[in-house]
Amino acid sequence: MSVYKSEIPSLNSGDVKKAVKTVTTIVIVLAVLSLVFGSFFIVPVGFVGVRINIISGKTESFERGTYLKVPVVHKVVNYDVKTQRQEFKATSASKDLQAVHAIIVVNFRPDYSKVNDIHTNIGSDYLYKVVEPAVQEAAKAAISKLPVEMVVVERENLRASIEERLKQKLLSYNIIIENVNITNIDFSNEFNRVVEEKQIEEQKVKKAQYQRLQAEEEKKRQILLAEAEAQKQQLLKQSVNKEVIGLKWIEKWDGRLPVYMMGDGQNVMLAMPNSNAKQ
Repeated sequence: MSVYKSEIPSLNSGDVKKAVKTVTTIVIVLAVLSLVFGSFFIVPVGFVGVRINIISGKTESFERGTYLKVPVVHKVVNYDVKTQRQEFKATSASKDLQAVHAIIVVNFRPDYSKVNDIHTNIGSDYLYKVVEPAVQEAAKAAISKLPVEMVVVERENLRASIEERLKQKLLSYNIIIENVNITNIDFSNEFNRVVEEKQIEEQKVKKAQYQRLQAEEEKKRQILLAEAEAQKQQLLKQSVNKEVIGLKWIEKWDGRLPVYMMGDGQNVMLAMPNSNAKQ
């Protein structure tokens, strides 16, 4: 039985050196490219970049453009300074301790000239650290000033109050509030049920009042009709006499005399010739 052995080509020292040199070259090229490209950072339009020195902790802010940085030493965080829209759900108690649920939409942006301070004092998660708590606080303070039945009626004043409170609160954090809107207001299920029952009762009262007014108007109408009819009969009674009856009879007479006219038994009237009779 024959056994075949595969032949493995032997590597000489020249080939090994060549391979090591190639790998080394590739590593050096990649390191140089990484160093070159890692030495720049770009700040897009609508952003402000904060360059952080990891060693010293020093920070600097940069507007849009391309800038240098030292790889490993510098870290860059870009902050969006365009207007941002955020929706918040707020729950508060009214002046009469009824639960009020509101959806509040806030348009805001960081002050682009203070981004470095925002990063140093708050950090990139300023939305959850300062904006959301401020919205909750402003909503609770504004809603608690109103009784529950006035929350919807005073919706615009409520919105303005929340907006003003937010502007004052977030100004110290270098966050600019552009406007605030309340997109929805709701109440507890128990309160909604009470309001619904109240509306039903009010509708019943209004319906009863309407029916009563209709009955009163119908009564007045019937009285007026009866009075008008009585006045009509009175006028007719006053205006009827012999002359009027004779006049009415003459107006209806066709000009023909009766053919026979009988007397009282003693005097007999003969038939009168008819002027319209044929000759």
